[in-house]
Amino acid sequence: MIKIKDIIKEHKIIMTESFAAGKLRALTNNWRGNDSDFWSYGAKLGIEWNKITDKEIQTSTKPKKKGIEIAYVDKDVTVPVKGKKSWYRGDNFGIDKFTTILVLKDGKPLWYTKGWRPITNVMTATGKTTKRTSYSGPRSKVPDVTAGSRSYSRDKTFGMNELGYQALSSVMKIPGIKFHHISLEEDQPYMGAGVKRQMRQAAQFGAAKFTTNDEFKRINQQYFDELLKARLNDPKKLQKKLKQAKDLAQKIMDGAIGGVKPTGKIKKLIDMKVGVSSSPEADAYRLASSVGDKLSTLYSEYGYYLKALEKEKEDKIKYGTTDFARSEVESAAKSFQSYWRDIMQFKLWLS
Repeated sequence: MIKIKDIIKEHKIIMTESFAAGKLRALTNNWRGNDSDFWSYGAKLGIEWNKITDKEIQTSTKPKKKGIEIAYVDKDVTVPVKGKKSWYRGDNFGIDKFTTILVLKDGKPLWYTKGWRPITNVMTATGKTTKRTSYSGPRSKVPDVTAGSRSYSRDKTFGMNELGYQALSSVMKIPGIKFHHISLEEDQPYMGAGVKRQMRQAAQFGAAKFTTNDEFKRINQQYFDELLKARLNDPKKLQKKLKQAKDLAQKIMDGAIGGVKPTGKIKKLIDMKVGVSSSPEADAYRLASSVGDKLSTLYSEYGYYLKALEKEKEDKIKYGTTDFARSEVESAAKSFQSYWRDIMQFKLWLS
């Protein structure tokens, strides 16, 4: 997977050899309108630029008004100058073939701004780590590009905005104007980066988020240990079942995102869930997210059981009998065991 740092080299030199599509290479030769800010923005959307081929870029004379569209000229043209370069106003200006004029997202011109954030302990765009996190510390060399509709904080458009062609209506008047359309649908083979990032962000275990198998293992053990500390006269049977589910979930995680070769039912589960889309890693994180969600619910069920036990103990002291709380204990235990059974039989994770 190409990363933002692979797209940019000192913010000025585009690595054109990374592009599989000749249509993209043509637009980057001699920096014809787009600089590293646009390619960084695209990578931020999840586009893996090196995986796009010419057949996946649809070219037309009119915008589809969906996804990303690069408006460019397919021949040398001369246009009236307007906009910022007032000293040229009234004259004509030549634009070379394959120059980017404007970039649209869902039919609207993209205005953008950028900045550089301080490097944090986990700089996910670059993989770089550091202990210095203050604003006086080192800054990332990867621009953080935010794009959208025009606002007070966005005063540039990708392409030839200095010529005043900042609206689609103006662009359509340029002779030889064409549009390269790039779909942002998640099932596209080049959209893996965004899906993976979203799944990593979405993966959570109860109230805690995790991004790696080691992190899941730490949180899993923490939840398990905290529940055991809270147990009262907990029957050993339920405690044993809780550990079985905990260990099973960890084995699934080991096979899905931990690099451990799965076997048996776990291999069957992973084979059914991973590889169903164009991004196997995204599939793995969907499964990981599901495992965390189901295990978190099981822990909650066990927690309800412990609370029922506690209430039963309090009733014994207060009323001299456990008759009032006994049914609640039995109901909580039954609910836990039903959910545990579905997990151990893979019913929840295969659904």
